[in-house]
Amino acid sequence: MKSNEMDPSIRILPDICVLISHTLSRVVELGFLENFEVLIPDFVEEIVLILCEGKLKAGFYNEIEKLKELEAKRKIDILYCSYGVDLPENKKKLIDAEDDIILEAAVATKSILFTSDKGLKDKAVSIKQPVMYIPPKFQKGIKELADEI
Repeated sequence: MKSNEMDPSIRILPDICVLISHTLSRVVELGFLENFEVLIPDFVEEIVLILCEGKLKAGFYNEIEKLKELEAKRKIDILYCSYGVDLPENKKKLIDAEDDIILEAAVATKSILFTSDKGLKDKAVSIKQPVMYIPPKFQKGIKELADEI
């Protein structure tokens, strides 16, 4: 079967904010993204190591462990990949470029971008990149629902 631009993707590329906040695993636990592939490019961890400290860094690693548990339960498939990108040499430039790096990877891998960052969502929409956007104000409700199950 030949693929075209209109074929739906089952691959999700989460941005860092939905990983740190555990939004991705909670949405999977609620059954909304079961059987999706979750793409985790190597640069995501590199960005977290550079930009995040303390609870934020721990949140990222806890989410990766939770995603592995969901994969073991056959709820999702995790795809780790090397994605050759040169990260900017300092924190400020990395902060400025982070969204563009993630969006570029989503486009290149034909993944649906999963974010709670309105600016990143707007960039994705402007180039017609498929995106799932969970506004930050809904994350508490998602947490409460996931905790109930």
